[in-house]
Amino acid sequence: MEITGKIIHQLYQTTRIISTRLNQRLEPCGIYSSEWTIITTIKEQGAMSQSSLANYLNIEPPAISKSLANLERKGIIKRREGSDKREKTVFLTDETLRQYHHWEDIVRRHRQQILAGLSKEELDQLYGSLQKICANACQPER
Repeated sequence: MEITGKIIHQLYQTTRIISTRLNQRLEPCGIYSSEWTIITTIKEQGAMSQSSLANYLNIEPPAISKSLANLERKGIIKRREGSDKREKTVFLTDETLRQYHHWEDIVRRHRQQILAGLSKEELDQLYGSLQKICANACQPER
């Protein structure tokens, strides 16, 4: 396999195992890593429309709808009509805000474990490389 194939394969394998292990840690809390991404975005950005959330996270509208329905069923988020009645605003419930720091601590410990042994310079270089890969992936096909 050529190096580009090896790199992409390693990226996929790495992201899968990160998600799997985080899901295992979050399972007792009743949430998944994909839901955590939505929860933290709303916590950091504030209440936002469903379409804004989908755009911000680069998630297809049907997928975000399904995730939000699950989160709403669990009592983690609420949706209410915004200024445009066709668009709903998504916000975190009070119970979620009470649980948030506990969940955040679980995620923080997971991140520390998976990044253990990497120096600040290595982390900076990795972050820069991932930003370039992401920017390239966003470009239209040539």
